[in-house]
Amino acid sequence: MKIDLAQKSKELKDFVSQFETSMFLGDISSLIQFIRFDSPTNSLNGLSSPQRQLFYIAALNITSAIDDTKVMKSQYSDEDFEHIKVLLNEIEKGYEQFFYPKPDDLIDEDWKMKRMVAMPTFLGYFNQGLLNYEEQIIERIEEYFKPFEKEINNHFNLSIADFIDIYNFIDQVPNNFLNEKINKKEGQQSWEEFGNEMQSKSIPPWEWQRHLPEHFQNLFEWMYDKGKMQRYSKQSLIDKFGEQKAKAFLDTFTCKRQETDFLYYTEKNILYSKPIFNIDDEQFQLIETHQIIQAVNNVLFQFCISQPSLRERFYAVRGKKLEDKIEKIFQRFFKKKAFVYRSYFTQDKHEQDLLFLYEGLALIVEAKASKRDEPRREPDMAFPLIASNFEETIQKGYDQAYRVKSKFINHETLKIFKDETMKNHVIDIRTKNYHKAVSIVVTLERFGQIQTDLSYMLEVYDDDDYPWSICIDDLEIFLLQMEKLGRKKSDLTDFLRLREQLHGRLITSDELEVCGAFINDKLDRKQIASDNNVFALTPDIADIFDKTYQSKGLGFTNEKNLEIKTSGKYMPIGGF
Repeated sequence: MKIDLAQKSKELKDFVSQFETSMFLGDISSLIQFIRFDSPTNSLNGLSSPQRQLFYIAALNITSAIDDTKVMKSQYSDEDFEHIKVLLNEIEKGYEQFFYPKPDDLIDEDWKMKRMVAMPTFLGYFNQGLLNYEEQIIERIEEYFKPFEKEINNHFNLSIADFIDIYNFIDQVPNNFLNEKINKKEGQQSWEEFGNEMQSKSIPPWEWQRHLPEHFQNLFEWMYDKGKMQRYSKQSLIDKFGEQKAKAFLDTFTCKRQETDFLYYTEKNILYSKPIFNIDDEQFQLIETHQIIQAVNNVLFQFCISQPSLRERFYAVRGKKLEDKIEKIFQRFFKKKAFVYRSYFTQDKHEQDLLFLYEGLALIVEAKASKRDEPRREPDMAFPLIASNFEETIQKGYDQAYRVKSKFINHETLKIFKDETMKNHVIDIRTKNYHKAVSIVVTLERFGQIQTDLSYMLEVYDDDDYPWSICIDDLEIFLLQMEKLGRKKSDLTDFLRLREQLHGRLITSDELEVCGAFINDKLDRKQIASDNNVFALTPDIADIFDKTYQSKGLGFTNEKNLEIKTSGKYMPIGGF
């Protein structure tokens, strides 16, 4: 049955409009906290992309009209939320139907290929939640936007440090609430002690509420109104940062409940750019704290590329900083023992990005900072744009890396120069001394299924193997986890060998699922050696990275909340 997306989206918006926003957002925030756990709350069962879908219904509520003739509901019932989930899943199915055959379609190989590429790319783009850790986004903001701080400060009345400091302050709101209101303190009664006291005084249970200690009152109030943990006052920001900076930050990142024509799942969600809800101009409420730092990054990016005087300089800085990060990541894993050649020229006068040489392993790395365009939902229109993005990033990066790798394949001497004139000779590399050479294309953004399985679109030279293409943040996470586990160069080489063989047989849009499967020994080498096996990976395989991050830290520079993480006393809430 054909699903009417407009009708279903309108039905969902009308339904969620009946709930009071601060309470509704509090319940949504509570659900978001449980997405990351091995056993999610039952309320999330059946949702294909909980984080994105929860943000969608939150935005529908914020952008809906308030019916003054009706009393707003403070909370949804279990039945209400099940109805919301049904509508969410029907809406997703409606988007999937864009890729189904139409009566007059000619189902040939070209038709199939376009949909095999367009459908997972489209659904992956709109369903994928935040995959970066906050430390990675903070570092990116500091590195990419610091050169343009004067212009940013003039426009926003905030420095780069101000953006990050205010975020870090707000990020502690949930943990501060728990510490002040909920966590048991020395000398406070336990529930058992309170119950015994009531019984000893012959006070019946229905009167206990009048005698509750403050910490139990706080607990029960929070259980009823989960948004309490996410609220803070404007005055708290003013006290810490001053009125001008507090106002500048709130003006940039807050939204009010106000009716707009926002309706579709694929439209720009106001909460991705303005993730703080303005309750009454004095009280503000978070939905998910890490969305704030993501919004900071997005807002500053849009500012820089919208300014003609900054645009080209910004892109140049971004490309250089991406190369800096790649070098830093690999050199950390190799304990700074690798020989690194960067922005070098070969005897063929080709400029290349990075070459790492370490104990017989050669990594030929090309960095691609090109932005991924939003895919269209009509497959025949979507495919050319997807193909263009892929060609500009992964295909181009592979072709550039092959110019160097071909020397290793053919055991030719690789001559390295500092400049195109070939007057500044650096070294001659005897490529036959390297037992393994791998091309790696590191992208700034994730490209989903077409990046994890390059067989969909990559044209590979006949004498070559598939390269490894990975987003910079995933590369960092993987190698930090490998370092935590004491893995060495031989393990990385083993992974790269296995990775080459998985293309054409891999079903996942998340490279960290592949990395997690390797670390957890879920990749059976015998099955990989057989051409007949298909590997369908699931999100739980990548849980090892979250578990490490939450329990002892991955090892990011300036990693936050390490004392809390390593204490073993706290549930991961808000800031970590």
